[in-house]
Amino acid sequence: MHEPRFLLAVDMDGTLLRDDKTIAPEDLAAIRAAPAHGIAVTIATGRLTTGALPVARELGLSTPLVCADGAVLVDPLLGTLLHRRSILVERASHAIEAIMSHGLVPYVFLADSIHCEPSGEQHRSVVETWTPNLFVHGSLASAVAWREPESVAMTVGIGTEEWVLRASEHLRGAHVGELDTMHFSLFGSPVWAVRSLPGGCDKGQMLAQLATQLRLPRSRVAAVGDWLNDLGMFAFAGRSFAMGHAPTAVRSAATDVLRATSRAGGGVAEAIAALIATG
Repeated sequence: MHEPRFLLAVDMDGTLLRDDKTIAPEDLAAIRAAPAHGIAVTIATGRLTTGALPVARELGLSTPLVCADGAVLVDPLLGTLLHRRSILVERASHAIEAIMSHGLVPYVFLADSIHCEPSGEQHRSVVETWTPNLFVHGSLASAVAWREPESVAMTVGIGTEEWVLRASEHLRGAHVGELDTMHFSLFGSPVWAVRSLPGGCDKGQMLAQLATQLRLPRSRVAAVGDWLNDLGMFAFAGRSFAMGHAPTAVRSAATDVLRATSRAGGGVAEAIAALIATG
């Protein structure tokens, strides 16, 4: 496919990946057949590059991937970074200090790895959803691995809902316009997280850059997702598809609500069929 007619951005967890972390056969077949219909498919995910590249390569994708919730654009074939949005190291240090002062376990996310202190091991199974590359240091304050300029994609703190809400309020108040901070429950559990990205950074912003690169107008961009971090790309895309299990805020923001849910999958195939039908 030389010049695509559509660009389709697909969220991973809860959209492309079912609850058991597998891809539905109909979704796999639809994605592989999409180029023949002039549809370029990309992944737009909160996962880091190392968490997204194996899936992209399984699917045979060649369109750049949007990773780390829009902080990184990566070549799926070479694994090289094409563009990145970063948190200044000094600002990331302040965020980590705030996270720790509110009793949370701190993590620093780079484009391809996560860094933490020994206390971070307790949530290893959760953070490895973003990437399997977790590095433990005696202290984040003294670790040099994440202190290179333009290296920090996001900061994360994990703990109880009460402490996360306090840390989130602190970060949003202290870094207005500098950080984009949100908080959420991890998979509906009592464990919560607060996450900060560079100010103005989301999936939609990086998707817009990719569309420009492919010389496609917004009207020819579509997105499929199931959660709040997909709202940015829903706002940019000319057509947006919410998975059937998505929360009300996400379904209300989409142009289309799919029948499929993350239990059985099939939502991506449903969206691709709709795009093909529109011509």
